[in-house]
Amino acid sequence: MSADNSRERIPGVPRFKRDKTLPLGTEPFFPNFLLKEWIMGAVVLAGFIIWVIYNPVDLTPRANPDDSNFIPVPDWYFLFLYQLLKYFPGSVEVVGTVAVPLVSFLALLLVPWLDIKKNRRPGKRLATLSMVVAVVFMIWLTREAQVAYHMELAANPQALAELTAGASKDTGGSGGSSGKAAAGALVNTNDPGAKIFGQTCAGCHGADLKGAVGPKLLGIGKKFDEAKLEAIIKKGFPPNMPAGGTLTDPNQIKQVAHWLSQQKQ
Repeated sequence: MSADNSRERIPGVPRFKRDKTLPLGTEPFFPNFLLKEWIMGAVVLAGFIIWVIYNPVDLTPRANPDDSNFIPVPDWYFLFLYQLLKYFPGSVEVVGTVAVPLVSFLALLLVPWLDIKKNRRPGKRLATLSMVVAVVFMIWLTREAQVAYHMELAANPQALAELTAGASKDTGGSGGSSGKAAAGALVNTNDPGAKIFGQTCAGCHGADLKGAVGPKLLGIGKKFDEAKLEAIIKKGFPPNMPAGGTLTDPNQIKQVAHWLSQQKQ
């Protein structure tokens, strides 16, 4: 099999030269093709680690079984399945919980035997095309679940307030929001950020940070640091709070975030 030619290594890399007697596009799976996959996997993993470092996820309020305002929602990578189950209620629940996942798993497992065409165009390969459609469908379901969750939050102001401000974190009771945080006084009211907040944000969150149309922010500094608060303000909190709220000047957003980060009552 012209072994000498096909087993000749490429200088500087662990790969072998392509056997010139084979058609173009043919190369050994190991180590040539597998090396490409390892490199791509390492790049994706490094990118994901960097993304996590610069986008830390804060813990939500501590679980409280007596809190009837809590709206359960799974982690983002299970949102598509969470949304899918909503379409199979009652007697057909087994379809969504067992049949669909099982068929999907078996189809994925059998792809090497189902997708045996040599045509490299994805549109000509039914198995590959089906996987692309499935990924698009999963992304759509994830988006639908996120929208539905925000709609539930908007319909439950108490849950929205507790999620944003972590009001139930220290109560230890049955969902009540009174306590040390509610009795606290504002910190550093002469700060420029406090004045900007009073002119732009107090209409929704209250001049005393105890909430109005928007959720309570008293004690918000215990939950989020300045950078996170600045990011939240810039991004907004759909569907009620638009990006930036009523602020358009990045410097003002930074000042408000700095002042809010001091509110650790």
